[in-house]
Amino acid sequence: MTKAEYARHRGVKPSAVSNWVKAGHIVFCEDPVRPDRMVVDVARTDARLNSRIDPTRGRPTTGIPHAPAPQVAEPELGDMLTGVRTAAQVRIELAEEQLIERRQKNARDAGELAPRVELDRRAAELGRVVRERMHAMFRAISERLAAEREVRTILAIGSAEIDRVFADLADEVERGALVEDADETVEDQAIENEVEAQLAED
Repeated sequence: MTKAEYARHRGVKPSAVSNWVKAGHIVFCEDPVRPDRMVVDVARTDARLNSRIDPTRGRPTTGIPHAPAPQVAEPELGDMLTGVRTAAQVRIELAEEQLIERRQKNARDAGELAPRVELDRRAAELGRVVRERMHAMFRAISERLAAEREVRTILAIGSAEIDRVFADLADEVERGALVEDADETVEDQAIENEVEAQLAED
């Protein structure tokens, strides 16, 4: 499509498409009918814009990073030299996108990528574990804090214990032990709650 046709296709003004061109969001290709000019590659441009649209503003955001394409002036009719240069740039950009796709596929095949739902689950699990560790830490030092009268000492004890908890968590995450211990943490917490309930009854 021409830029004007693409503007109608997206339901925006031609000026918006011009701004997208300047921002590098529009992907051009050779016109199959008139090889002396460049037109908008609709499928690739739609994919790029759809991955970058800000739903609150209806405008492209920075989105997923991609290799920036050098800004090349669009060819005027009859300017064959500029047209050849722009076509070459389009081919380079296409090759870069294909390279990124291959790298992503290789990373998926190597198990280096995980579905977003799995990452969300792990983040939620980590948050739960952090919360439980912080509660356990405060229970462990509560009597010590209660015995202190100096505010600075109380703050120093609390800060040191918080740093220790997070340092331990970081070590466990690095070793990959945190997820394995998650079920045990739940069981330990249940036992601890049961003991506290019995002590309260006594």
